[in-house]
Amino acid sequence: MKQIQLPQGMQDLFPEDCREKERLRSVFLDVFRRYGYRQIETPLIEYYATYQNAYEELEETKMYKLTSSEGKVMTLRGDMTLPIARLCVTKFNTTKPPYRFAYCGDVYQINESFAGKRNAVTDCGIELVGMDESGDLEVLCCALDALEVSGCEGYILEIGTSAVFLMACREAGIDEDTGKELAELIDRKSIPDIEKMVKGLGLSAKQERFFQKLALMSGIDVFTRTEELCFSESLLQEIRKLERLKIMLEELGYGEHIRFDLGKAAQLDYYTGIIFQAYVNGAGTAVLSGGRYDDLLNKLGRPLPAIGFSIKLDYLLDAVKTEKKEIRKLFYKKDDLVSAIRMAKEMQKDGPVELVPEEGGE
Repeated sequence: MKQIQLPQGMQDLFPEDCREKERLRSVFLDVFRRYGYRQIETPLIEYYATYQNAYEELEETKMYKLTSSEGKVMTLRGDMTLPIARLCVTKFNTTKPPYRFAYCGDVYQINESFAGKRNAVTDCGIELVGMDESGDLEVLCCALDALEVSGCEGYILEIGTSAVFLMACREAGIDEDTGKELAELIDRKSIPDIEKMVKGLGLSAKQERFFQKLALMSGIDVFTRTEELCFSESLLQEIRKLERLKIMLEELGYGEHIRFDLGKAAQLDYYTGIIFQAYVNGAGTAVLSGGRYDDLLNKLGRPLPAIGFSIKLDYLLDAVKTEKKEIRKLFYKKDDLVSAIRMAKEMQKDGPVELVPEEGGE
């Protein structure tokens, strides 16, 4: 008999995990509702062309593709952000923004088998569309409140920004392709490669030092150290804008759960402002990610600023302690099933009950 296996990157969930996943979904959506976000659902399948129009560097090898009866290429949604952006452009185009949407749905991406990531996960998150940087603090607070109710231990939200790097590249005369290559090295903290690349760009000594040290700008006194590296007044103002965000988060009581890393510079074709990820004890990868993406809706035909985040419920399950809930058993004789169900209904008021027929009982 041939062994029956799951496709690579997929997983089955057992009853305890299903119960915990449903609890997480419920508490997260409750937090989102408190912030005024309305839940929506989008189809699992989108036109592949929608993703092509939105993402300049679409990794098509990560997309699950299928063909419609009309011969059009479709795809399983790879995220929840793009379907919601499509919704804002096509269904809410006569409604005045901002829009606050919450969601919880499955997304699909093909990942390398050695990367430790799953190909199907449930995303639970929010999108704030139509509000500029004044909405950043609200979204960060919502993310932190969601992490708090998750029940996980030792959560930290790492906050950075792509705006500082993008501004520095423009002012230093670094072209887009070179900037993307340099950003990848900075995001990986590959110091020797950064130093080698920067040396060949014909920059001033102060500009060289800025890019060489940017990957290390995190932790204690990050803003003081980064301000010392700035080679222009506009860069300095961008750093101080992020510092004010830190102060406000601390005033709201989130200080012990936030950390700033100005070396976050990945996905420059997507993120335009703050970038953030959350890590918790017991999970091997980020369980929450988000940021500002002010250019995405413009590519779909409606220029609106936007910011959002998603929580990967399946990754969070690795970190949340799942307790097995005891199910009481009610034994009954087969000829007394009606009475047994009547009794079970009363017992169910205090918890789950499993009906078990007595062997040989009549």
